[in-house]
Amino acid sequence: MSLKNFPDKKLLSELEVLRKIHGALRVKKPLSLVRIGDGENIVLSQGKFLTDQEIEKTYWVRQGKKSNGKGVTLPCRPLRDKMLDGIRKAEIVGICRNNKDQVAAPSKYKRSLTNKIFDHYKIKPTNLCYVFVNRKMVSYRYFWKIIHQYRTLLISKWADQYAKIIQKDYSSLKPNIVGCINFSHYKELPAILKKVGEFNFDLVLISSGVNAVILAPAIAEQYRKVAIDFGKTMMYTVRPSKRIKPWNPKV
Repeated sequence: MSLKNFPDKKLLSELEVLRKIHGALRVKKPLSLVRIGDGENIVLSQGKFLTDQEIEKTYWVRQGKKSNGKGVTLPCRPLRDKMLDGIRKAEIVGICRNNKDQVAAPSKYKRSLTNKIFDHYKIKPTNLCYVFVNRKMVSYRYFWKIIHQYRTLLISKWADQYAKIIQKDYSSLKPNIVGCINFSHYKELPAILKKVGEFNFDLVLISSGVNAVILAPAIAEQYRKVAIDFGKTMMYTVRPSKRIKPWNPKV
């Protein structure tokens, strides 16, 4: 089935995704989850749906230049190709919805563009969920139970701060954080992938922008672990945001 014909009602729920993650952890089976939002679509469109000049004029690239916060420098065809490879390897892929999507970006950079990209590159993921599954899953006690039970590695420039906050706030179900790896730019990927091997972990949560689409499947494949593209969830915890509503053990 072409992605453009895939209805929103068939997207996996957050609970179904958590069950797949937990199931893989229980049997020690590698699994990766990646997410394709507006930023990923823009990177993936390089040379096919957007020219280099159009890419450089997008709000997404302009924001990155102002804040130095996107973790990539465009144009970069190798980045696009590695992301495509990552999507093909991922067991679960998050995408925007056709209707009532919550991604704050122009519609032309959301689901309609994902449809074109996936059709052009003949990408047909086995499991599809909503792109904001990362933000939604933390609303479930189930998520916190998983990271309490299984050794969890964090990769992000927010990792250290995030670890301190959740270990304090969830002391009754303390997250089993075994390490934090700082990440800031695409060029660091080889070194980060090597450094991951220094830790004894079961699950890795990755908040590294579009780079997570490469990193999560690579870790799952190389280390035979569960690797999740965690998006901006760490940042929205360190800098509290209404965009996420984590389960509160005190309520």
